[in-house]
Amino acid sequence: MNIYKKIIIVAIAFVLNASVGFSQTIPYEKPEWGAYTIEEEGFLLAHVFNWPKDGKLVIDRAIKPREAILLSDSNKKVKIKLIDGKLTILLPETAPDAQVSVVRIQLIPTEDWANLRRYNKVNSELKAPSKKEIRVVFMGNSITQNWTRDHGVFFENNPSYVNRGISGQTSAQMLLRFRPDVIELNPKVVIISAGTNDIAENRGLISIKRIAGNIFSMAELAKKHKIKVVLASVLPATSYSWSPSIEPADKIIELNKLIKQYAKDNKIVYLDYYTPMVNENKGLIEKLGRDTVHPNAAGYEIMEPLVQKAIAKALY
Repeated sequence: MNIYKKIIIVAIAFVLNASVGFSQTIPYEKPEWGAYTIEEEGFLLAHVFNWPKDGKLVIDRAIKPREAILLSDSNKKVKIKLIDGKLTILLPETAPDAQVSVVRIQLIPTEDWANLRRYNKVNSELKAPSKKEIRVVFMGNSITQNWTRDHGVFFENNPSYVNRGISGQTSAQMLLRFRPDVIELNPKVVIISAGTNDIAENRGLISIKRIAGNIFSMAELAKKHKIKVVLASVLPATSYSWSPSIEPADKIIELNKLIKQYAKDNKIVYLDYYTPMVNENKGLIEKLGRDTVHPNAAGYEIMEPLVQKAIAKALY
């Protein structure tokens, strides 16, 4: 390699490392053969300054590659193998005629779609309920999650009540995490509150029938494990600030009818939050909400005796 090519490579390496440092941290150990940069979400670039003599490019074992292509060789696809415990990209033995060769690595998606990690630690630390304890798990979205924040005295006064709400979640996400966040906690009762984020299309378009089906599947899982079920109505709402094109009022009414009928047909307790909290425009009574969707402390004060009565009914 002549002196001019070396100078060019050193300059490119400096620019790459400097730009990475100022934009975002690369979570992988810097390799001897060059540098990594993040091209876009889900793609990593390996800039090869020092071509491996045998063509075996060892990359950080923490990288989770799906496939790789050698951009500097007509986008040629290259194999990735685990060789003697080392994650290795099998490049040609002879380097392409380029000052710096770049391998584009597509990463395996690592999104925790249902947010299963959210309650991992607290679930593992939660002791099994005593024989006399009546544990109740509240499964839901931000309306459930914020209950602890906006009127936490309710959970403080009822230490056997376990909040497992996650803001923004749809019924499908709750269904996926139902086993670790409900069944494995061994409650006597579960309160299932879902549906408004589905109607808001947080995870894409879904029919009212399919939303109801996800809720019913959670109820059936609970019953299979001898957990008493309380199915809560969706709270009234006329609009969503994060999804302004949606008109939810009539869809909420339709979904609540399906939930109520299913509860009746299957001898499950139906918890009606909707009726005492709805205004004349099918929305949330203003004084009971922080916005058009989420209750404030006054709203939770309306909900609390209703859920206590529903729990008692489910148990006895």
